[in-house]
Amino acid sequence: MKETNLQAQAEALPQSPGVYLFKDSKGGVLYVGKAKDLRKRVRSYFQGREQDTKTSLMLSKVGGVDHIATRTEKEALILEDTLIKEHHPRYNIQLRDDKRYPLLRLSVGERFPRLSVVRRTREDGALYYGPFPSATSMRETLRVIHKAFPLRRCSAQQFAHRSRPCLNFQMMRCLGPCCNEVSEEEYRGIVDQVRLFLEGRSDYLAEELRRGMDQEAEELKFEEAARTRDRLAALERIIEGQRVVSQESFHRDAVGLASGGGKVGIQVLFVRGGRLLGGRFFSIKDAGLPDQEVISTFLYQFYGEGQFIPQEILAPLPLNDAPLLQEVLGEQTKGTVRIRCPRKGSKGYDLLQMAQENAAVKLRGQLHGEDVLKEMQERFSLTHIPARIEGFDISNLGGGLAVGSQVVFEDGEPAKARYRRYRIKTVQGMDDYAMLYEVLLRRLRRGKGGGELPDLILIDGGKGQLNVALEVLKELEIKGVDALSLAKKRKAEEAEKVFLPNRKEFIPLKGSSSATLLLQWVRDEAHRFAISYHKRLRGKEVFASILDKIPGIGKTKKRALLEQFGGMEGVAQASLEELAQVRGMNNSLAQRVWEHLHGVKINNLPRKDTEISRLK
Repeated sequence: MKETNLQAQAEALPQSPGVYLFKDSKGGVLYVGKAKDLRKRVRSYFQGREQDTKTSLMLSKVGGVDHIATRTEKEALILEDTLIKEHHPRYNIQLRDDKRYPLLRLSVGERFPRLSVVRRTREDGALYYGPFPSATSMRETLRVIHKAFPLRRCSAQQFAHRSRPCLNFQMMRCLGPCCNEVSEEEYRGIVDQVRLFLEGRSDYLAEELRRGMDQEAEELKFEEAARTRDRLAALERIIEGQRVVSQESFHRDAVGLASGGGKVGIQVLFVRGGRLLGGRFFSIKDAGLPDQEVISTFLYQFYGEGQFIPQEILAPLPLNDAPLLQEVLGEQTKGTVRIRCPRKGSKGYDLLQMAQENAAVKLRGQLHGEDVLKEMQERFSLTHIPARIEGFDISNLGGGLAVGSQVVFEDGEPAKARYRRYRIKTVQGMDDYAMLYEVLLRRLRRGKGGGELPDLILIDGGKGQLNVALEVLKELEIKGVDALSLAKKRKAEEAEKVFLPNRKEFIPLKGSSSATLLLQWVRDEAHRFAISYHKRLRGKEVFASILDKIPGIGKTKKRALLEQFGGMEGVAQASLEELAQVRGMNNSLAQRVWEHLHGVKINNLPRKDTEISRLK
């Protein structure tokens, strides 16, 4: 009877583009889909093979069908994405991780372009390169580029108001366009070389540099030849670390798909200029949707507004929506985007297979991680599978500079973007229990007020530390969050001890099972994170105290120096000219600070600003 009613609702739908919504008996949205022909698409759910396979579970819960008609299929695609974000339907794919990998932006629209790091693209005439799957690899690339290619680094505001070259010019890492030390034509030549490198034409650029070096040597321009040699060496080091997967120079992404254990794994590989930069893996709950629909939805969400879009996307299967997606993505990138499924023997097939294999391997590893979490649940009598574990630790030195750390593990892996540090604000003296209480109270109060709560809290310590965590949970009336503490062994022959709530006896942590290793990993990571933060603060305090020892530098000038240069490290790297320009400073004080920090006495200091600027 129910199925007959749904079929009747399907027959009543218009034969036009639009969005359909499957709702449960209470009106809640279970699934949102788009269609070129609403009646034909919805009717297909109630006849043929789909009902007997993947979608049968969802359809058993559908109580009614709603729809919104649109003028075009493109409007339906955009509306579908909007409704998914609004209703969060149980059976739709939705990428919850909105992390954007860094891109390099080259401001070619300016007279003297510069490179900067951004997280999304804009329609501003600049060129964007990336994404870089690892922020570390991006910083290393940027460091080498700045060392090899002397582009300006100052912002547009600094560039417009600078009257003397900065320290980078003195170190020969900038050509000094701010002070007309280089012609626009010569500077553009360096920009063109950077573009060749970032566009993947590294081999061609290396040959050009080698040819230029030889010519400079023949003309007896040995200093210029040496700089070109260093630029070539830096370029070759980066080239060696990149795997060549294609001789083609354009940008391409390959998307692999694997499923199993109630999960769908999607692996994206980034190829820029024929070189494999890295990739990104997504794990999504299997909602019982056809693979084609999973990939189409993923592509539209992943390449959302601001995301770098390559010229070609390789999909693991042919997509009916490919022409529509190509049109929408092409409009976003102001160019042509091609989506295709390469056959065996054609271009891109090997790369796609690599993405497929990576998706399968990583999904298997994640499913194994779930087995570890289930083992942990059973072994330590947890109320939930600890999908999100948060580890806490306290670090202090004689009660001074006390800090707390919070590390987060999701599905057995560290989620470093979610780590947090805490400065202790309310505790004086050495009271680890009170410090831990403050950190947990601040963290869990925020979580209860609308943020996320962990499945398991792991404290570095013994029974006393565990009781602090239980007290905070009780005070905030938070239920459903487990807590454990892990105490280090005091003697070599002892085992580490796990303390559980409402149990007098601890559990000795013997052996090297996966659950044991994961628990120790979380505890050690929390300890490492707390110690690193504590050391950093101690370093800042020591550096700040150095300024206190300089005659004429009081609290006001010290604060001005630290604010101007972003900390003591910036003060130490500043030139005499830059120190003298700080509010409240003059040439004499700048010399005193510089000499004190560098341990070098400057005799007969020139008083003209133009001469001071030549000194480091």
